[in-house]
Amino acid sequence: MKNTILWAFLALAIQLLPLQALRAQEPPFPSEPALGYPIGERFTKHHRIVAFFESLQASSPLIRIHEYGRTYEGRPLIYAVVTSAANHERLEQIRVNALAIGRPDTTTRARALEIAADTPAVVMLAFGIHGNESSSSEAAMVLANRLVAGDESTNEILENTIVLIDPLQNPDGRERYVQWFLQSQGLEPDPNPDALQHFEPWPGGRFNHYLNDMNRDWAIGSQMETRARLRLFQRWQPNVVVDFHEMSYQSNYFFPPTASPLNENIGGEIQKWYEIFGRANAEAFSERGWPFFVGEYFDLFYPGYGDSWPSLQGAIGMTYEMAGGGRGGAAVLREDGTILTLADRSLRHFTAAMATLQTAAANRGELLMRTYDALAAHVRGSGVTWVILPYSPNFQHALSLLESQGVEIRVLDRATQLRVTPYEGGSPIRREFPAGSALISSRQPQGGLVKSLMERNPKLPPAFIEGQRRKIDADESDDFYDITAWAVPLAHNLEVFTGEGSMEAPVSPWRAPASPASVAKASFGYMIDGRDPNVYRAVGRLLEREIRFGVSATEFRQNERLYHRGSVLIQVSNNDESTLHETIQQISAESGAHLHAVMSGWPGELALGSQQIRHVRDPRIALVGGEGTSPTAFGMLWYTLDVEEKIPHSVIPLNRLASLDLSRYRVLIFPEGGGYSNYIRGDAIEKLKSWIRAGGTVVAIGGASAFLRSKDVAISKLQQWPGEKKDDEPSEPPRYNDYRIPGAAFDTRINERSYLTFGIPSAPPVLLEGTVTLLPASHAIDNIVTVEPENPLLSGFAWPESIERVKGSAWLVQEPFGSGRVITFADEPYYRLFWRGTLPMFLNAALYSPTFPR
Repeated sequence: MKNTILWAFLALAIQLLPLQALRAQEPPFPSEPALGYPIGERFTKHHRIVAFFESLQASSPLIRIHEYGRTYEGRPLIYAVVTSAANHERLEQIRVNALAIGRPDTTTRARALEIAADTPAVVMLAFGIHGNESSSSEAAMVLANRLVAGDESTNEILENTIVLIDPLQNPDGRERYVQWFLQSQGLEPDPNPDALQHFEPWPGGRFNHYLNDMNRDWAIGSQMETRARLRLFQRWQPNVVVDFHEMSYQSNYFFPPTASPLNENIGGEIQKWYEIFGRANAEAFSERGWPFFVGEYFDLFYPGYGDSWPSLQGAIGMTYEMAGGGRGGAAVLREDGTILTLADRSLRHFTAAMATLQTAAANRGELLMRTYDALAAHVRGSGVTWVILPYSPNFQHALSLLESQGVEIRVLDRATQLRVTPYEGGSPIRREFPAGSALISSRQPQGGLVKSLMERNPKLPPAFIEGQRRKIDADESDDFYDITAWAVPLAHNLEVFTGEGSMEAPVSPWRAPASPASVAKASFGYMIDGRDPNVYRAVGRLLEREIRFGVSATEFRQNERLYHRGSVLIQVSNNDESTLHETIQQISAESGAHLHAVMSGWPGELALGSQQIRHVRDPRIALVGGEGTSPTAFGMLWYTLDVEEKIPHSVIPLNRLASLDLSRYRVLIFPEGGGYSNYIRGDAIEKLKSWIRAGGTVVAIGGASAFLRSKDVAISKLQQWPGEKKDDEPSEPPRYNDYRIPGAAFDTRINERSYLTFGIPSAPPVLLEGTVTLLPASHAIDNIVTVEPENPLLSGFAWPESIERVKGSAWLVQEPFGSGRVITFADEPYYRLFWRGTLPMFLNAALYSPTFPR
């Protein structure tokens, strides 16, 4: 790795001389005799963090550095293995033993006890997943230095644990934050909380390059950094995982025990271990007179966090939170009159890390057996098997997601009858499943994760719900920390059944599908089915290469093959015949879409010159971003267009929209955000209206719709529930805290004739979060997706008042405005890059709106 980095630096040396000179002027690290490593007076940039760990490796046999991935901006992700010299000599055998502990399906308990007798516990300490929570990476360097220095306080740790230190999980975000902070700071830090250096500009350093909150991405794996981190976990099967964070600078320090609720699939007496580690941390903090709290705020319910996901995999997963955050800066004055410095924050994280390692070392054997027993409980339990039909466009994507999580998947070798129960419940039935159907059993080491991701309704403790009801009735805010619905079958709009046990059947391990076969040369054209899982990727590449093509508004059969609505036709005569076939081959290979050669213009039910097949106009998409939009909401759409589907687009700043020539674009995408009225006002509103009247399309998501509905703008006629009340109707008493939905899934109805529902096999569940509900449009045809009016809640939690309000509400609406239109999504159409069942509707809106005028 060092050679690679060295050659890269040498190759760029001439271009980067000014930058290197600036780095050379950076002051040396300040000293901290008590720790043996300097911290706290100046933020450490990513390249210096890497260099520091490499310098430790060069000077000590106790530490080895490895690169485990790269960021979107090309920065290396590294981790350090720190342990005794003796353990380093047998490190590979230790790793193999750790993996054996994690496989109770193939490792007997007797063998596990033998391993636990002389194998170190594996402790993973992860720092800096939020780039503006800066003290954790500083603490990582302090910790590594102390461990390799070697003294009586560290000998037991080095002998009894393998310490994996990931010093910086989000290099891109940290670099964004640190560069801004250094530019905003004067000669000395200003602790005044009103100072500029305590207010990050949009989008802040919390997120990675694509503005993803990677702390919520563990069970999704949407980002390349997360996927690399999952592979790292699977390589080592840690027994303890700690994720180091920061929170409000007015707070103190948090370590477990956690708040309620706890994901019931974790099990394994984890609360006992939270008490053990919590008491050890409490003792270390009390000795120094440092305040802390436990069990009040951070729960362990949503499975996608850096503590809950490892816990579902047999580890003791914990989050440690220090006061600071993006507003902490290098020093900040707090309400109690104290000044909190970067050194203070780093020292507390270092102290918690040392207490954790000492506790893990003292409980080495028990921790190994705890991992084994927690996973064995799923392997040897009664179990549930989920059976997934292979017809959904998202079938392969769902299986790929689960496989990346370490889940074992089997598929039927031939058509088989199985006794199953419908996913939504009911009586058991026998039905035949086709070959290729997937079977996923909870009787596997990852059974806890399987159940958490696959079960329809994660269970909330009744006592927790009762407590929240009391708070709601008292008009107080609730304690739901995150969403309450995330089931893979609902998010991917799959047809699923459940069965008892492992369900013996003729099966083989699932393998990701091979690349599409070579496409035969066509005399008339090439077609892609509208439900091909990669059809939109192919469309993006067609637009990129300026290939002319059409899209079908109806379904039809052609040579025994059914083509669904949204199928794509590339006609040979409309393009350069000399290069088209080669280009089609390239697009198939790049996108993974299956393209089929068509030899006749009337191959079956529909002649391919039909007006049902529309020529697709270049949508000329502009995605609005910047100040005034939600960073994560923008980031989800940006990643979708830029990486996942690779559809040509431009990102334009909201604060410049008023001065831009909108005639360059046919589709404007407005992400969630509350700042549109700050930048689009007066003449800019009239300019936007004129552009829409002339045929433009605005795709508005969530809060962006509120701007279009506002009285001063009046582009959208939608109303927020409960709408306008008549004078004689009683009004609801005012509340400070409305009945919010903490991320729950609802059943829907769809307009199956609209181009916006291309690629949708059945009405998809939608995820709703918050308090805003939209009344349907006055014209029924404009309501593309509405929530079921009866019993709509499918998964997660919602108060009866919320459910009543949501019944029959609009989720996706298309409204005419002159020759153009406004398309409104009530909530995120691709929530956290995970809720894939509703993604096609967003892509249809962005790609095909100019092709299907009102």
